[in-house]
Amino acid sequence: MEWQEIKFWLGRLAAHSPFTYRHSLGVAALALNLAQTCGLETNNCQAIYEGALVHDVGKLTITSSILNKKTPLTPEEWQVIRNHARAGVKLLASTSTNRMVLELVAYHHERWDGRGYNGIKDVHIPLGARIIALADAFEAMTSSRPYQQPRPLTAALKEVEDNAGTQFDPELVPAFFTMILRLLKKNNRLASQRGFEN
Repeated sequence: MEWQEIKFWLGRLAAHSPFTYRHSLGVAALALNLAQTCGLETNNCQAIYEGALVHDVGKLTITSSILNKKTPLTPEEWQVIRNHARAGVKLLASTSTNRMVLELVAYHHERWDGRGYNGIKDVHIPLGARIIALADAFEAMTSSRPYQQPRPLTAALKEVEDNAGTQFDPELVPAFFTMILRLLKKNNRLASQRGFEN
């Protein structure tokens, strides 16, 4: 996928829903780190990063009144939300997006137990989509949303652990914890260095 194309879609997303734009950047950073922690080849890590950046581009088709709603969604509104993965594939397919990125966008809401948007389960879900699904859920739990406050890190990690083997690929969860620990150590080290320099 060309970077100019990614920038185009992200620009549209930023104008339509700044929150979704920021969420997409956060998911992409987590997904790339997780793919690297899993030891995936560079080209696969790159495709996962690209797929994560545009995974929610289908939300361009959803009105702000639904995206920013602070009260519970109606069943009809939930159906609109659930259609965003399919809508994203349709939007991206009109450009030069490669097949792997389209698959990641299509299947990023699948669950390990098969109770996701399309009912695909376990290893039949592309690995990149399983990685993005975990990054997506964690970023959503730990960031402010119109309808919820962010969860503390420990609570979010407990949620990931509790859903290993149901929502999330159970083999990805240990790698995810390793990644989070590494990122925390890195951030603490940087914070210490800044404090020392000041």
